[in-house]
Amino acid sequence: MTLNDIIVSALAQLDRGHDAHTVELYRHRFTQYANEAQNDLAEALGMKRTEGMLPHNGEVNLNSLERRCLRLESIRQLGHEVPFRTGDLPQLVLLPYTSAAEITYRYLPQPLKNADDVSELPEHLHPLIVTYCVGRERMGGDVSTQHGGNIYLSMYNAAKAKLRGWIDSDDAFKIVNRY
Repeated sequence: MTLNDIIVSALAQLDRGHDAHTVELYRHRFTQYANEAQNDLAEALGMKRTEGMLPHNGEVNLNSLERRCLRLESIRQLGHEVPFRTGDLPQLVLLPYTSAAEITYRYLPQPLKNADDVSELPEHLHPLIVTYCVGRERMGGDVSTQHGGNIYLSMYNAAKAKLRGWIDSDDAFKIVNRY
């Protein structure tokens, strides 16, 4: 779903018009809600990405990764995982070798900005973004509609709880002795 599709779907569930003027009226607020939901779902899923980088003097700058790094999962150099530690600044990571490194990290997807932007989340999660937007919008209304917001946010949280981002691979639970 594009950002525009998310906004139109949310407006339809709220029984509000979804003509161009109404969509523009709600675009800013619903874009914020959609980005909140997208980040929340990405953290629940534990979305990972692997990128190759060439260290400069044994350091890599996490700000130069394509996406915002939430947590480093592993770094591979010379064909095997290597230990790493932070440098003088929190975005600098010190590596044992100066050779190319494959960095695996948890990340947040790109924020939705334009009407035709599509979320990087799996497509089956896009309706959850709509549910979150509807719940947040109802929570901001008068007292009689706030109860409806609780229901939508409960549905969102129940679906999010079923996501199994922690089951990753056969060795997802291995214990690594770092000493």
